[in-house]
Amino acid sequence: MLYVGLDVHKEFCQASVLDENGEEISNERVVTSIEELDRFLDRFQEARFVLESTGVWEFVYGIVEARGFDIVLAHPLKVKAISSAKIKTDKVDARTLARLLYLDMVPSSHVPSREVRDLRELLRHRKALVEKSTAFKNRVHAELLRRGIKRPEALKSAFSSDAIAWMRSLDIRTVSWNLDMVEALQTQIKDVNRVLLRRFEEMEDAQLVATVPGIGFYGAMLIAAEIDDVRRFETPAQLCSYAGLVPSVHQSSSSCHYGHISKQGSRHLRWMMVEAVHVHLWCCPDSKLSRFYRKLARKKGKQVARIATARKMLHMIYWMLLNKEDFKVTG
Repeated sequence: MLYVGLDVHKEFCQASVLDENGEEISNERVVTSIEELDRFLDRFQEARFVLESTGVWEFVYGIVEARGFDIVLAHPLKVKAISSAKIKTDKVDARTLARLLYLDMVPSSHVPSREVRDLRELLRHRKALVEKSTAFKNRVHAELLRRGIKRPEALKSAFSSDAIAWMRSLDIRTVSWNLDMVEALQTQIKDVNRVLLRRFEEMEDAQLVATVPGIGFYGAMLIAAEIDDVRRFETPAQLCSYAGLVPSVHQSSSSCHYGHISKQGSRHLRWMMVEAVHVHLWCCPDSKLSRFYRKLARKKGKQVARIATARKMLHMIYWMLLNKEDFKVTG
């Protein structure tokens, strides 16, 4: 059995290969292309592979996995904590990964199925489109404000069809160009929404999450996709830790200090939970979550209360998914 550590980069992978005794027999660069990776993998019959979870891990992981090899995705922060060193090069990183694999000490990351990974990417693509659309809308507002132009009171919505027609009638090139971008992005967002709605009808977990007031189909799908399988978390506290919604802790001897939230884990899940709290407080002011928020806000302030409520909502979602139950507004 050989043990292979892959330090993955956009242009190449640094590969360290250890024999059955843990001795390094090669440490080389492999171009990150299908042809070169296949040529490299042809050299192995029995081997285990490990690579870190980086921005380009999926491509390499998929090629190795398709060849039938045992492969582990290492958690980058935990690997760094175990193997921090003053000398850090690609060869050293690859060798460290291979040695951790040989010693069976790799802190692994969860690897969702290809279907879930593709869904996550589609959901994140929609988020990026909305952010870009908002940015262009803000540019339109800025252009009108710079010229002292105010929207007529009869136009209630800033970007309704009538409001857009009025803004185009002003014959301001920069405004018209930005409106072109807004309309193009909105068209693409509608296309993505149609695809997502079809998927939503097939996702039982997302439909359960959508019973929480303030969470629409998109938010429910994002939460369900980021959690993937709720059973991989032994407790709701572990799920909240994965979302980065738990406070950081600094403990020494008898003293223990709690700081800001860790912000480690899924930033997309954390963002969605905080956004869901905003809407929930507005649309469901009498729920137990809203009452919890108001009580804590009086003591700790709105920001602390908002994060704590997001954490409590995620606790509820954990049990909803585990027990296959809808959200209960009162109680």
